[in-house]
Amino acid sequence: MLELVKEIYSPSKEYKAEINKRLRDGLLEIDVYFWDSEWETWLQRSNDFSLTDNLNSAMAVAKEKLKVYSGEIME
Repeated sequence: MLELVKEIYSPSKEYKAEINKRLRDGLLEIDVYFWDSEWETWLQRSNDFSLTDNLNSAMAVAKEKLKVYSGEIME
Protein backbone atom coordinates (compact mmCIF):
# COMPACT_ATOMS: atom_id res chain seq x y z
CA MET A 1 0.00 0.00 0.00
CA LEU A 2 1.05 3.54 -0.76
CA GLU A 3 0.13 6.83 0.90
CA LEU A 4 0.46 10.02 -1.14
CA VAL A 5 2.80 12.43 0.65
CA LYS A 6 3.28 15.18 -1.95
CA GLU A 7 2.64 16.10 -5.58
CA ILE A 8 4.91 18.48 -7.48
CA TYR A 9 3.88 19.93 -10.84
CA SER A 10 6.01 21.21 -13.70
CA PRO A 11 5.51 24.91 -14.60
CA SER A 12 3.26 23.92 -17.53
CA LYS A 13 1.22 21.59 -15.27
CA GLU A 14 1.58 18.89 -17.95
CA TYR A 15 3.86 16.76 -15.76
CA LYS A 16 3.71 15.88 -12.10
CA ALA A 17 5.84 13.93 -9.67
CA GLU A 18 4.26 11.97 -6.87
CA ILE A 19 6.04 11.13 -3.65
CA ASN A 20 4.37 8.14 -2.03
CA LYS A 21 5.17 6.50 1.29
CA ARG A 22 5.26 2.71 1.34
CA LEU A 23 3.31 1.68 4.43
CA ARG A 24 5.14 -1.61 4.96
CA ASP A 25 8.60 -0.06 5.40
CA GLY A 26 8.17 3.73 5.41
CA LEU A 27 10.36 4.35 2.36
CA LEU A 28 9.39 7.01 -0.18
CA GLU A 29 8.83 6.22 -3.88
CA ILE A 30 9.03 8.89 -6.60
CA ASP A 31 7.20 8.54 -9.92
CA VAL A 32 6.58 10.99 -12.78
CA TYR A 33 3.30 11.24 -14.71
CA PHE A 34 2.16 13.26 -17.73
CA TRP A 35 -1.31 14.51 -18.60
CA ASP A 36 -2.88 12.73 -21.56
CA SER A 37 -5.52 15.12 -22.90
CA GLU A 38 -7.00 12.51 -25.23
CA TRP A 39 -7.83 10.16 -22.34
CA GLU A 40 -8.07 12.99 -19.78
CA THR A 41 -5.96 11.16 -17.23
CA TRP A 42 -2.45 11.04 -15.79
CA LEU A 43 -0.21 8.35 -17.30
CA GLN A 44 3.04 7.17 -15.76
CA ARG A 45 6.08 8.50 -17.60
CA SER A 46 8.95 7.25 -15.48
CA ASN A 47 9.86 3.60 -15.78
CA ASP A 48 12.77 3.62 -13.39
CA PHE A 49 12.53 3.07 -9.67
CA SER A 50 13.46 5.76 -7.14
CA LEU A 51 13.45 5.17 -3.39
CA THR A 52 14.63 7.30 -0.51
CA ASP A 53 14.16 7.44 3.23
CA ASN A 54 13.54 11.17 3.75
CA LEU A 55 11.34 13.89 2.28
CA ASN A 56 14.19 16.30 1.45
CA SER A 57 15.89 13.71 -0.75
CA ALA A 58 12.56 12.75 -2.30
CA MET A 59 11.84 16.39 -3.20
CA ALA A 60 15.26 16.79 -4.83
CA VAL A 61 14.81 13.57 -6.86
CA ALA A 62 11.26 14.54 -7.87
CA LYS A 63 12.36 17.99 -9.10
CA GLU A 64 15.25 16.51 -11.07
CA LYS A 65 13.00 13.88 -12.66
CA LEU A 66 10.44 16.55 -13.61
CA LYS A 67 13.20 18.61 -15.20
CA VAL A 68 14.43 15.62 -17.22
CA TYR A 69 11.04 14.40 -18.41
CA SER A 70 9.36 17.77 -19.04
CA GLY A 71 12.39 19.70 -20.29
CA GLU A 72 11.23 22.62 -18.16
CA ILE A 73 13.23 24.57 -15.62
CA MET A 74 12.14 23.78 -12.07
CA GLU A 75 12.43 26.28 -9.25
